[in-house]
Amino acid sequence: MKPCLAAKTQSKLFHFDFAIQSLSGLKVPNYMEKYFQTGDAKEELNSQIPNYGSTDKNFSSLLKSSSYEPNIPSGFLDGEVRNSQNKINPRPGKMVIYSESNSHKNGIEVFNDVLDCSSWVLSSVILVKVIRGCWILYEKPNFEGPSFPLEEGELELTNIWSENTSEEKDEYNSAKPAVIGSIKHVVKDYRVCQIDLYTGPEGLGVVTSFFDDTEETGIFGTTQKTCSIKVHWGIWLIFEEPGFQGIPLMLEPGEYANLSFWEKKEAYIRSLRPLKMGGRKVESIEEPKVIIYEKPFFEGKPMKLESEILTLIEEEKQKEESGENKTLPLISVGSIKVLEGVWVAYEKPGFAGHQYLLEEGAYQEWKDWGGYSEELQSLRPILGDFTNPHMIMYSEKDFGTKGSSINVLGIISNLRDTGYGLRTQSIHVLSGVWVVYENPDFTGEQYILDKGLYPSAEAWGGKNSKISSVQPVQLFSEPEFKGNCQIFEKNTNYIDDSFAPKSSKVLGGSWIAYDKEDFSGNQYVLEEGTYSNLSAMGCPPQTRLKSLRVINIELSEPTIALFEKKGFKGKKMEFTTEVLNLQFLGYNPRIASVQVFGGMWIIYEYSNYRGRQMLLSPKEIPDWGKLSGCHQIGSLRPLLQKRVYFRLHNKETGKFMSADGNVDDLSLLRIQVTEDNRLDDQIWVYQDGFIKCKMAEDCCLTIVGNLITPGSKLGLSLEKNENKQYWCINPDGRIHSKMKPTLVLDIKGGTQYDQNHVVVNTVNEQKPTQCWEALVL
Repeated sequence: MKPCLAAKTQSKLFHFDFAIQSLSGLKVPNYMEKYFQTGDAKEELNSQIPNYGSTDKNFSSLLKSSSYEPNIPSGFLDGEVRNSQNKINPRPGKMVIYSESNSHKNGIEVFNDVLDCSSWVLSSVILVKVIRGCWILYEKPNFEGPSFPLEEGELELTNIWSENTSEEKDEYNSAKPAVIGSIKHVVKDYRVCQIDLYTGPEGLGVVTSFFDDTEETGIFGTTQKTCSIKVHWGIWLIFEEPGFQGIPLMLEPGEYANLSFWEKKEAYIRSLRPLKMGGRKVESIEEPKVIIYEKPFFEGKPMKLESEILTLIEEEKQKEESGENKTLPLISVGSIKVLEGVWVAYEKPGFAGHQYLLEEGAYQEWKDWGGYSEELQSLRPILGDFTNPHMIMYSEKDFGTKGSSINVLGIISNLRDTGYGLRTQSIHVLSGVWVVYENPDFTGEQYILDKGLYPSAEAWGGKNSKISSVQPVQLFSEPEFKGNCQIFEKNTNYIDDSFAPKSSKVLGGSWIAYDKEDFSGNQYVLEEGTYSNLSAMGCPPQTRLKSLRVINIELSEPTIALFEKKGFKGKKMEFTTEVLNLQFLGYNPRIASVQVFGGMWIIYEYSNYRGRQMLLSPKEIPDWGKLSGCHQIGSLRPLLQKRVYFRLHNKETGKFMSADGNVDDLSLLRIQVTEDNRLDDQIWVYQDGFIKCKMAEDCCLTIVGNLITPGSKLGLSLEKNENKQYWCINPDGRIHSKMKPTLVLDIKGGTQYDQNHVVVNTVNEQKPTQCWEALVL
């Protein structure tokens, strides 16, 4: 393995991931242009790179500064990989090469090393999509000639190996087809990378070790010279400028006793970083498919599976009882191809023993899935929801609250760094599919958890309670927000068939998307934010959205009641906040009628905000099954709405509620109605039950005095959480006091000086002055 030097190119770059994260949201740095390994440098280094390093993170103890390290004996690395204390969990690789850069059809899929691919027919501009792992492209077969490293993401390449100027390229090479000689899969796991820089040749002098991205290697502005290098593990890019700037050099594992390959005696390396993979991911979840073979390298008898298999061979006891030597089609598993979905393989029958996560890809032999041995006896697909991963880990069994707990929403490479600790005795997976590891950096025993409750380590197959790192399995998506774009600013009862929304950005307000015309069919609530694919929008993969409706602002506090019987009878369950799992809280999820007293509520058929959803505004629903088409509610939450400013317009008089007086003396300030003046004293905001005036937002509307009776006047006071400061704005326009719900805002009337003062009066359907309209600004 040799270093490579970067050269100029006319490649178009986008979507690279240099951290352990999902593909969505990836960005490419401006320095990643091209890494180009010359043949001369390759010959120079043949005698300098005897090995690939070691899995041991403390490998520096094996280094002798005055001599090269001997070659690693055959089988040594495999033994280290399967060591129970430092077991490496490899992942499959996958990249797709498209001959046409603007087309995603007829791509060449690559899963493993390709010694000779020079016969592939490619166009002059190709699109390379790396889905898993890090790879190196070589100009010549057998991993020879100039080379080019790839991380996960997409890359458009033009004239890959040409060193001509851009003008010469346009003139001579614009139609020249691309040629790739060979391809190597180089980063397959998450083990810690390490590179040592020495101030002297042959490993002499002061050594400085690096394990991750380093934007500036110098200390206090001083950078030590480098005369020799040892790469323990990883593919490293080194730069002579800080911040990963300049032309990089690519180094693969091995010892570099001097810098002759770089045509230097010494160098000042100011920044460096290893190539990195993204997180675990699944591409297709609709129809899981896997092919298992009896022998390694996809030989022997194959068997295609689309569902779980409990055992590959009948147990001896069952044979004796039946008197038959009955076996399933296969007696062993030598290699595996996962075509769709994500699967879990188990060492023993009945989903027992060591667990191995199988992503889409090709596993040539048992070492490729990180097996402890060749034995693999059962398989099952994971059919869970991969969106919005969330789990809670507890240090005590049965989700005990006496110990510590931690909410986990993403990747954690070492739980010790969080302060939570390494002991986990129960886990509640609220959503997503998770892989938890016994050791840091995703090494050691692994356990796969989908949604559900795990009250003890035995529930997830653990031999002890140690968990040191975790990561979710992400749903892979095509690059988001591409293709045709349409902007919607109002209700749309029909979206033309020529436009099929696949992603969306909600820039303002909240919307309901429907899969049928005229605001009918299944509902999908979209709040402000970005949705990179249909799954993120809560839609099944094949959904076609046909209409859109704006959700109006609702100025009332969220309150909802669920009933076990129709007509609001039977057991009543009242909620004011979100409920993630109705059944988990001890309630019966079969609901017959619903009353929404305030707020906008999103109702979900299943727990964890899954299944069909429906948006409800304040209303009464005596027969929930008839309206919704289902008879259960698994979870629910109030719609999040931004705080909005509005003016309160009295429907009878046409005037606006105003704060009249000086905020420096609140005792003299009164609330009355006046003509429209467009000033802050007529602008209000509703928040958590308080009505506040924009000219004094630390104050809120209150009933004046301690004796609350019809006719009591209103004023402003500092927020004190007093009952008389809470209000409920009803859809009919009446604003009720929460302290005395029979009292609503009204205008005093009459002919006296205070005829325009706002007071509270008993509800009277015949008094139109009690009806107000909130005009949102």
